[in-house]
Amino acid sequence: MNSLNALAYGAASARQVAVPLIWAMLVALAGAPASAGEVTKGWIEVRNPKKLPARIACERVSLGKQGDYKPCIAKLPNGELFIVAFDASHRPIDGGIREDMLLWRSRDGGRTWSKRQVLPLVGREPYFSVLSDGTLLITVHFLKQDVRNKEGYVYSLLHRSTDGGHTWQSMKIGWEDVPGAAEKATVVTSRNVLELQDGTVILGVAAPKGVSYLWRSRDRGRTWDKTLACRFAGVDTSRLWWPIMGETVFWQARNGNLLGLFRVDQKLFPPIPGTKVPQEKLDQYERLVLFRSRDGGRNWRMEELGSYYGEMYPAILRLQDGRLLMTFTLRAAVPPNERPLGVRCVLGRETDDGFEFDFRHDRIMLDTKTPDDSISGGGFGPTVQLDDGTLVTAYSYAGPGGWRGQDFRIELVRWRCPPAGRSVKQGP
Repeated sequence: MNSLNALAYGAASARQVAVPLIWAMLVALAGAPASAGEVTKGWIEVRNPKKLPARIACERVSLGKQGDYKPCIAKLPNGELFIVAFDASHRPIDGGIREDMLLWRSRDGGRTWSKRQVLPLVGREPYFSVLSDGTLLITVHFLKQDVRNKEGYVYSLLHRSTDGGHTWQSMKIGWEDVPGAAEKATVVTSRNVLELQDGTVILGVAAPKGVSYLWRSRDRGRTWDKTLACRFAGVDTSRLWWPIMGETVFWQARNGNLLGLFRVDQKLFPPIPGTKVPQEKLDQYERLVLFRSRDGGRNWRMEELGSYYGEMYPAILRLQDGRLLMTFTLRAAVPPNERPLGVRCVLGRETDDGFEFDFRHDRIMLDTKTPDDSISGGGFGPTVQLDDGTLVTAYSYAGPGGWRGQDFRIELVRWRCPPAGRSVKQGP
């Protein structure tokens, strides 16, 4: 819900009839992998170390060009790595903008990457989900300012590939697909598509005013049951100006509970215990809350996650040693948090009913390049783990031109998470 997205929640244009859209696209594969940028070795700082050393060895690889923004990394069952992002340089075109979707591939654990490839897919902030059989899914929302959007409002799409990204099928998700949504209402999905223990696949779909559904698929995202309406206990849905499930990241607990990490307007939710709610209007001050469903997604009740104001874009990875790793982006430094902004991660443990994370200690500072005078750098930062234990995190940061100058840069960091209580001297 950045500044462009916020504009999208305003009034829609004149009535148009939206037609569900499903099409197949052939994606031309890039040639042989080649180095996409400079590789540098260095160290990752660990702030407030308690169980981890004060720094961790790493190597960083730059990707793309200025203006490329918010990368999301995925690992396929064959070990190949994909990074998807979008071009947010926003050069004026025909009275609007055009945000191209970008793709890179790596077959050597992220050391070298294919050339920057523009995909014939539409939508911003693309986010990967990989199912157990290798099916690739990308969630996006499509700004009305994009010159290719002919509907006059923000809607979402789900892109799906069953052949390793060679071909894609795309499904439009508009206001007509969300019973109770106002005409031309903004429709946004959850970030991830989650495969449950029984093989069912779920996707959150929402419009403003709390109109939310949990879509379910039993054929790995090819077709969907769209009928399960969601309710949120204790939430005044009339005040929800945004689709509350937009950007949600789902997780299933061992006991079967569904957990959702929801990004919310901090001014409309209870304060974090012992704090005063920041009243700034910039969306960088929003925060994460945890919602839990014990009945398969129909009813949800809020809990505190333990994170802080200005922290968002979460992703959870189960490590090979059983620990959990949560990456997130610091987009506003509300004390006691301090600049620089960027991607952080913390370690946690899995429990029968979910997870536990310590957000105050052992904060791994994966990305610290955004200048202090920039109000944002992007971040995003999901992580994958290679078979040899190496972790690879992709993120964007702001260059000298800052966020307002659309000076975005993409980089990835390769690193290893040390066992608790031990130092690490060797990098990946």
